[in-house]
Amino acid sequence: LKVGRRSAALKDFGHSLSYFENGKSFLDVGSWEHQYKLSIDLHDAAADAACALGAVSDVQKYSLSVLSHATSLEDKLNAMLAIVKSLRKSLALQEAKQWGVKFLQELGSLIFSVLLQC
Repeated sequence: LKVGRRSAALKDFGHSLSYFENGKSFLDVGSWEHQYKLSIDLHDAAADAACALGAVSDVQKYSLSVLSHATSLEDKLNAMLAIVKSLRKSLALQEAKQWGVKFLQELGSLIFSVLLQC
C-alpha cells in the first residue's frame, strides 16, 4: 500500500495499480471482516489508480467491491467518487449523471432536488 501510494504520488499510475493489485492478492477471503481498513484502503487506491489510467471497468470492479462491503457511508464516498469520475473522464456522461444522482440520493442530500430542476 505504501509503495503504491508513493508511485501514485509520482504520477506512475500503472505501477501503483500493480502494487495495489499485488497487495490485494495477499488478502484472505475474510479480509473484509478481519482487515477491514486495509481492504478499504487497497480497493480505494486501486480504483483511484485505475481512474487515472482511464480503466473504467477496473474502477468499477474495485469500487463496487468497496460499496458491497463498506459498513459506513464515509467508507463508500471515495468509491462513489471514483465511479463518477471515471465515467465522466470516459465521456459516458449520462451514466456518470445516473451514478451521481444515485449517490446523492444515498447521501440524502438536498442537492438532489436541485439536480432534478436542471
